Parts: sequence; structure tokens; C-alpha cells
Amino acid sequence: MLPERSTLLLKNAHVLPLDPAVEEGRADILIRDGVIEQIQPDIDAPAGVAEIDASGSIALPGFIDTHWHLWNSLLRGTVGDAPGRDYFSVKRGLAPHFELDDFYWSARFALAEAVQNGITSVHNWDHNVRDGGDVDANLQAQIDSGLCGRFSYGPRDSSATTEDMDFARLDAARERWSDEKLDHRIHFGVALRGPYRTSTELAEREWRAARERAMPITMHCDRCLRESACQSCGLTRLEDEGLLGPDVQIVHAVHASAEDVAAVSRTGTKISVSPLSEMRTMGFPRVTEFLEADVLTTLSIDTLAMPANADVLSTLRALLSAEQARTGRATLTPRIALEMATIRAARDLGIDDVTGSLRPGKRADVMLLDAGHASLLPSGDVVESLIYSGTSAAIHTVICDGRILLHSGELVQESARQAIRTANDRRNALVHRARLAGTWDNT
Repeated sequence: MLPERSTLLLKNAHVLPLDPAVEEGRADILIRDGVIEQIQPDIDAPAGVAEIDASGSIALPGFIDTHWHLWNSLLRGTVGDAPGRDYFSVKRGLAPHFELDDFYWSARFALAEAVQNGITSVHNWDHNVRDGGDVDANLQAQIDSGLCGRFSYGPRDSSATTEDMDFARLDAARERWSDEKLDHRIHFGVALRGPYRTSTELAEREWRAARERAMPITMHCDRCLRESACQSCGLTRLEDEGLLGPDVQIVHAVHASAEDVAAVSRTGTKISVSPLSEMRTMGFPRVTEFLEADVLTTLSIDTLAMPANADVLSTLRALLSAEQARTGRATLTPRIALEMATIRAARDLGIDDVTGSLRPGKRADVMLLDAGHASLLPSGDVVESLIYSGTSAAIHTVICDGRILLHSGELVQESARQAIRTANDRRNALVHRARLAGTWDNT
């Protein structure tokens, strides 16, 4: 069960709005019907409004992730360094054996970890859609979690390069899942493979189908993703073929050349970076170059199956340090890094009119951090403290769309706690089924 939307007054927080229309500093935040109604000092609590003492807390908008494969979160602990235990071997071995419950609870597990880390909106990047039931399980998980965001419909895992995506099935899913059924919290996108993983003709057909439906497009940039000598993502070809544009998000552009960066900039294409998984297996994110070209660049967890978790602050810190070491330039500042996971991410997903910053009229997606937590002391500039030393352990309250999902550091939903409690058993059952089928023999 989802908690009810609360009418709340957060008292005496240090508000970090990340919005030019709202001044940073001590203030109260009045939330009504899932929306921020007021942000100002000393608001008198209307009758029947529950107060939360936010003294000694930092209030900032909930984090927004722009690319996350929720469906394979249960592969964490199975992916490893041993032979045959790399991400792709495990994913290809186990993906065919996912049942509907696995899709649902894998997503719920990831979304529970998201809440613990202050994430209130997620781009669910599903590249293992086998039938309509898979879509329904993923969307139901997102709805039941209380989080907001996007569901991007993609191909079946390891689908043939000659196999068109099933847009008729996507249309049917969109018919089943109206905006009302999605509680106006989730919208559809489409995850396409692109011309380096299919023929040019097939890629153009899929792009055309997506654009006829006015759907936002996302694509992995994997022309030579795991080749250390790669010097280009080949994005100039996509520009030439009319595949880039403001409706397109490119993920993992770690080998982007200067020409690729220019193509992205000219076309208004967006970039999502996954620092931990990219530095582990692909290369260094090209954040500085994209920022200097005025390209909208945002943050992605990518997958919990890889050596990563959902601690946004620690991920941003790693990215900031890597960028300064790689380039010697301070283009990526702590404030820009924080914006990559908030208001810039909201712009990427097209939801910046309702979330991504704290401002009256926007959705009540708010987190409270303990300013007295050891990771934030001794205190200095609030943004620098958050990025340079803060961790998600300081987060004690998370509110999404006016619903309290984390209170006093504890998940409010029993189903979210259940997703964590049963993760091992569900992963073990999945591996057992794959072994019985003879497609998985790794220990």
C-alpha cells in the first residue's frame, strides 16, 4: 500500500532550492495535495497540518536518475570478477529465465534502494521487454513504489540485429496504462538500439516509429564501448542520418570525439553518464567536454548488477574527482554536479516544470538531510559539503509527490522492506531455474 499524500509543514529547514526563483536559507515548506504550496520563513501551520521539525536539516529536491536498468537489479552479487561472471555473461545467461515476479521485485528492490538514497524520480530503461506482461510488471513496480519518472520500452535482451522492436505491443501497453492509471507520475519513452547494433534501415524505421508517436528516445552509445583504442562514438553519423535531436538521450558516450561532442551540441541531444559502471568497464565519462559545449548532461546509476549502488552523493564525488584528474579543468563544479542529479536531470526527462527544484507549485519531491551528520561536519558551503563529503547516510526523510517514503531513516512501506528482505531468495531461485534449464553452470 502507498502512504497517503500528506499535508505537511516542514519547519526551520535550511532550504537548498536549486531554483533561481527561491532564495537559499532558513525557511518552512508547506506541502498540500502533493504540491509545494509555500516556501518562506515562519509559516503558521494551518489547522490539521502535520508539522515536521526540520531544524538542523538541509532540504533539497529529490534526486532524479536518468538511466537505470531496474529489471536486472537482482543480478547484484552474481556479477563478479571470476571467469564467466562478468555483467554480460550473467545477464545473457539469466535474462531468459526472468518470470513476471522477478521483473516486479527486481524493480521494487532497486526502487527501495533509490528511496534510501533520496531518489524520487527514475528513468526505468528496460532492455529486456519480452511481452506485455513484462511491461505491466515494471510499471506496477514503479507505481507501487511511489516514485515518479519514465519507463522506456526497449528490445528483448540479446534480440537479433534484424528483429524490429514490437511497436504494436508498445501501443497496447500505452492503451492499458493511461495517465490516470499511472497517477500522472510516469510517462513512456522508447529505448532504441541504433544503427551500430542494427542495420541503418531498421534503425531509421524504429526512429520514425518513435517520432510518429512523439516519444522521447534513448540509446546506448556502444559503437565500440569496450575497446580501449576507440576514438569516436560515431555520433556524427547519427547526426547525418537525422537521428539526433532534442528528443534523444545518448548514454555511455565515453569515447566521444570532439566531432561527436559538436554533433550533440548542434542538435540539442542530451547526454546521460554512469560514472561507476563506465569507469569500471568502459572508460572515463566525457563530462567536461559536453558541459563546455553547453550539452545537457545528467547522472545515471545504470544498474545495481555492476559494482555500483544508488548513493548519488558518493557517485557525484567520484565523478568530480575523476573529471578534475582527467582534464585538469574545474568545469564540473559541485553545484553543477548536484544539478546533474536534480534540475538538469528533470530537464532531460521533460519534467522540470513539476520537479527537480523546490519552488511553490512544483511537486513535493523533497529530502531532508541531517546537517549535523559526521559526513557534513565541520560545515562550510552547503553544496560543497554535500558533494565533497556527504553520504546518503545523512538522509533521514524522503517525500515523493507529497508521500513520506522514508521517515527517520527507515522505509515506510512494508513492501519496500520486503523487496530488500527477499532479494537473496529471489536471486537464488532465478539462478536455480537457469541451472535446471542448462544455461547457467557458474558457481
